[in-house]
Amino acid sequence: MKRIYALLTFMLFIFLTSTVYATTYTVKDGDTLHGISKKLGVSISALKEANNLQSDKLRTGTKLKINVSNKKPVKKKGENIEVNGEQYHTVKKGDTLKKIAKKYSISVKELKQINNLRTNDVKVSQKLLVKNLEPKTHMVKKGDTIWKISKRYDVSIEDIKELNGLKGNSLKEGQKLLLARKKETEEDASPSATYDKKKTPIIVSAKIQEVKELSTSNELSDLDIKERLVLFAKKMLHLPYKFGGNGIAALDCSSYVQKVYSIIGINLPRSAREQFKIGDAVNKEELSVGDLVFFRTYASFPSHVGIYLGNNLFIHASSKSKIVTIDSLETPYYFKRFIGAKRLLPEDSAEILEISVKEHLNPQLIDMK
Repeated sequence: MKRIYALLTFMLFIFLTSTVYATTYTVKDGDTLHGISKKLGVSISALKEANNLQSDKLRTGTKLKINVSNKKPVKKKGENIEVNGEQYHTVKKGDTLKKIAKKYSISVKELKQINNLRTNDVKVSQKLLVKNLEPKTHMVKKGDTIWKISKRYDVSIEDIKELNGLKGNSLKEGQKLLLARKKETEEDASPSATYDKKKTPIIVSAKIQEVKELSTSNELSDLDIKERLVLFAKKMLHLPYKFGGNGIAALDCSSYVQKVYSIIGINLPRSAREQFKIGDAVNKEELSVGDLVFFRTYASFPSHVGIYLGNNLFIHASSKSKIVTIDSLETPYYFKRFIGAKRLLPEDSAEILEISVKEHLNPQLIDMK
């Protein structure tokens, strides 16, 4: 009996130690390493190490070993909880979405979006995500369709599909959808991230200054305003692109258009969305050199802009090519996303030169005339 008792005690000890220090998790449809890490409080690196994973891809049905000893600690600060770098607020009596939003310096709309809330109602003890380090996402629930998600977040179906690499409209419950592009880090935003010495031998601000100096040259006296615009636009080819770039180390699409037009004496708003509100609307079949062409890319509003060059070509600061480049309006990507064009230059080039001088009082243009 003593031997049997000792054997049972030993087996119980083995069972308990294995449950304390290791367990398993079966991967389900829609699971990601990040999601499992967050759910079980185990770091992604620990999950990879314990299961000899070389990438973040998972197969449904795979059993993952979970080392409990490697669980991430959950930091608690009264009503606040921090898990894997994300901060949560536990709703207490008297809390409202407005109060919580104000406390964490975010909008009520954003608070509702990152927590998938349809109303402003909150319950005591409910945990709300108040600081999300990831791009805006949506976790697919039962009954969700790509059309409903598109309408709810005001993001086009095409953009949702593009951001998530979806070929069709089918969604899986538990699937995490990216709804906005990840913000660039300081490292991504540095000039070295997009700077090509072979294509761009000088920094952007210096190149723009060079083009401005060119605009005062007497050699351009025979060129009309449209020819000057195209010349200045092409002089900036291959300059590096960066989202939010303002012309110091890089340019974004609207900044590029703004800089080119400023050199001929026309001041434009900073964003593509604002630029779309000015000028005369033009049909695609009636486009003329110098017209601004607009596209819906990452948002439902006009979010990309370029300058029409003729022959269905336009020049723009491209987020895809990462430089100022020339593309065709017939390219499938731009063809599907084209939403309109605006004309700022009258057909009579002499007239626009007169307007530029009078309205913008640009001494450079007076000299050129």
